[in-house]
Amino acid sequence: MDAAAPHQQPTVVGIPGVPAGPKLQIDKFADGGIVCLRLSGTIDESFEGKKLAETIKAQTLVLDLGDIRKVSSFGIREWVDFINGVGKHSERIVLVECAPKIVDQLNMVANFAGTGRVYSFYSPYHCDYCDKDDRVLYQIDRDFEVIKSMKPPQRPCTQCGEMQYFNEDPITFFSYLAGAEKFELDPDVAAFLSSKLSYAVSDSARKLRIDKIIDGRTTFVRLGGDLEKTFPREKLAEGMEGVVIVDIAGIGKIEPAGAAEWRGFLQMATPGVEALYLTGVTPTFLDKLTRPEDLGPKAQVLSFTLPYTCATCSTTAGQLIDVDEHFDVLKFATPPDLKCPDCKNALVCAAPEGLLTHLPSLPRPSVTADFKKLVADLRARKVQVKKLATTVAEAAAQQQGGGVWLAFTAAAATVVLAGGAFFIYKSFIAEQPHKGPGRGKQSGASAEVRPAWVTSDASLAAYCKDDQGGGMTCVGVSGLSPTSDDGIDEAGDAALDAIAGAVASRIEDPAWRTRVGNLYAQARQAKLAAADKDPNSASARREVRDARRAVAKTLRATSGGAVPAAPSERYWEEYDNGTGSKQFLGFTAYTLQSTEVKRLVDAYKTPHEALGAKAMTVFPQLAWRYPEVSRGAVLVAVDKGELRDLGLAPSYVVLEIGGRDVSDAAAFGQLAKEELTRLKASGGTLAVEVQAGDGDPRSFAAQIKGDKPVDTGTGGGSGGRSGGNSGGRTGTGNVNVWDRYGGGGSGGREDPTQ
Repeated sequence: MDAAAPHQQPTVVGIPGVPAGPKLQIDKFADGGIVCLRLSGTIDESFEGKKLAETIKAQTLVLDLGDIRKVSSFGIREWVDFINGVGKHSERIVLVECAPKIVDQLNMVANFAGTGRVYSFYSPYHCDYCDKDDRVLYQIDRDFEVIKSMKPPQRPCTQCGEMQYFNEDPITFFSYLAGAEKFELDPDVAAFLSSKLSYAVSDSARKLRIDKIIDGRTTFVRLGGDLEKTFPREKLAEGMEGVVIVDIAGIGKIEPAGAAEWRGFLQMATPGVEALYLTGVTPTFLDKLTRPEDLGPKAQVLSFTLPYTCATCSTTAGQLIDVDEHFDVLKFATPPDLKCPDCKNALVCAAPEGLLTHLPSLPRPSVTADFKKLVADLRARKVQVKKLATTVAEAAAQQQGGGVWLAFTAAAATVVLAGGAFFIYKSFIAEQPHKGPGRGKQSGASAEVRPAWVTSDASLAAYCKDDQGGGMTCVGVSGLSPTSDDGIDEAGDAALDAIAGAVASRIEDPAWRTRVGNLYAQARQAKLAAADKDPNSASARREVRDARRAVAKTLRATSGGAVPAAPSERYWEEYDNGTGSKQFLGFTAYTLQSTEVKRLVDAYKTPHEALGAKAMTVFPQLAWRYPEVSRGAVLVAVDKGELRDLGLAPSYVVLEIGGRDVSDAAAFGQLAKEELTRLKASGGTLAVEVQAGDGDPRSFAAQIKGDKPVDTGTGGGSGGRSGGNSGGRTGTGNVNVWDRYGGGGSGGREDPTQ
């Protein structure tokens, strides 16, 4: 169970025929055949249900009833008229986040839900210790057994930590819901709710699904679900050739690890394809993964969606934008002028300014009208998974329209290639990590019931959830540990690594992504992949554990106190694998307020300049590559000045200046200026120690001639801090550069990202 999660704040619009007043507010959202109505306030005689129902036509109608405070007697009549009316114009109706007042009506009023099905609802809880009332979100797919049993467990209070109890008679409260059937949301509905409106959706509804169609020399891939670290980039990229089209419309949330896997997929696929096009790109994907450095040399965005509002129809809906058609407008960071497809009146773009400023960076795709028609046709096709064929004849019957369907879904798909070849392709739905081998049977725990904040028990998992008001809660899971304390400690480091990852996802600066993010991404991916591939590998797990410990150390050293000193939640489970020894799985959660999140983002994205260079504070996840680097500043730009003359380059991590430690970007700016001012006055050596690429740190130095002459000696010099006497001076005039290890090296630049 999850505590109530905040919704994304929409553009507030009214519904024709419904009086605008404080009693009831209705917000309307749409995306293709999905329409969502969010109702807030009191349902009474002013609701006019029949009139509202006439304005709704949808394949799937989602009703959000989480903010309903009261339903009057006359309001029930209007509601029943409404639910019966929309049932005639909608194929499916789903009720989400139903308030306790709505649950009361479901229990008392026949046909209150009409043909609709309840997916999620709030249950009331109370804490006697601090007199706090809470609402806890239950979901029919995830919490089905608890609902059927009518025995809701206690849970820790979000304010004082003591146990809260269910604050209703459970038999009465669950009487309607206990008779409901278990169901999961369709992938497109789950993606709409999760990514566009920030609703709580179960993990199973958000699992990535991949459909693949081959039509001549064109490969079409449709993605649906969340983009996370389990994205199967190698399998998807393997053997890709010709023209590739990837439909992004079904992508929901994008985790930092998933974004990294996606970039890895593009890098792997690019060499073998003629062209790669992205279509139906969502606003979130557009913002996070379509920068020039993300797309590479061959990927192009064909189309993307932006939210537009129609005042006449009172609807906020995603509109598909053709990049080629509107390129001359998009290059000025301006959304195209569109008209409502229903009423033909002008729409108003509701996209944030930050997203619009990204539009000019999109390249103009080189496509023909016929190719656009092909893309539209492929997007309109639906994959139908059929029973595994056992003969070539049965397989041949599965061909559709000359194209070959490769359906990567829950069942294996039979594939017929040109020439009649017959193959069986196994599925590769991106699953959540399974329980590690050897865990055994649970034999104990630190609490009677697993806490609601634990939503995954996959070994070494780390994940974050946005909280109300801009805060977030990040949870870490350990591997199997010899003691509960060891498990809790390891889980704490995983949660802190998750915090760092969440902060990274909020930093949009291209310079940071290129010069900082790229430094550690590959090392982090490799270590996590190794541990995921072989859960029994002690060395792979140790690599992850040690890296996360270093990340946690760096985060605390550089965050300026923005990270809480202690976790907000701890929990452990004991397992018996039959060998006579116990093993423990630890869970730890950190909760950050919005002000703390903002302080973290600002701490790592704010640059400081000195000596012609610009630097940002060392980012904690650099520890995945540089475990010994727990402080410093990363150079994101090196222009004309003393540091460039020394041979320093972007992506170098500055550790010391003049023998003094560089703690962060601000210290870099201050120390560099102070040292140069001192040397220009008295003369001496400008010495800088950096982490440049893998291996030990390196030292760069230059002689600065000051107002007062200094005796610098003659001959070969020391050749750097550890080069002995073998190194001679290599520069001319006042500048002498040497490499720490080269003895007489030029201190030339290298690319530490390689």
